[in-house]
Amino acid sequence: MKPLALGSSLLAIVASVVGLTPPATAIGAAYSAKTTQALNLPYYVGQELILTQIGLPSGQWVINYSASPVNGANIDDIVRCYVRARETGQIFSVHAAEVGLQAPGAFVSTISGVTLVNLSQPTTVLLICTHDRTGSTPYIDPGAEIVAY
Repeated sequence: MKPLALGSSLLAIVASVVGLTPPATAIGAAYSAKTTQALNLPYYVGQELILTQIGLPSGQWVINYSASPVNGANIDDIVRCYVRARETGQIFSVHAAEVGLQAPGAFVSTISGVTLVNLSQPTTVLLICTHDRTGSTPYIDPGAEIVAY
């Protein structure tokens, strides 16, 4: 009797939760770009490496991006990836990871972010990475991507 009562209670809870969930909505236009080869970060600190880009019409967009920096050096480095508007220079989102062979750095780490932007004009959105240590030579694994929908 108890398992039956528990089972029916769980069904009642699930049914009430499902009833409160709004219906899914379709995604309109979506834009994406992905790298297909490894890309070396510049030698000097703070120099930008444009990984890829997408052109977006004006409007409201959710932008999602990811990149995986790899650093096999014995010196850790911090890699920062961000999305920026080419036309205005505005940075929409920035995330970072420490990479390298020394703890607490990881040999490879994935940097990802998501942000909501409202564009008043058509804009080219760039996915960019930099690093904080001159001479360290991390690279970005293939498959770095940016998606807007």
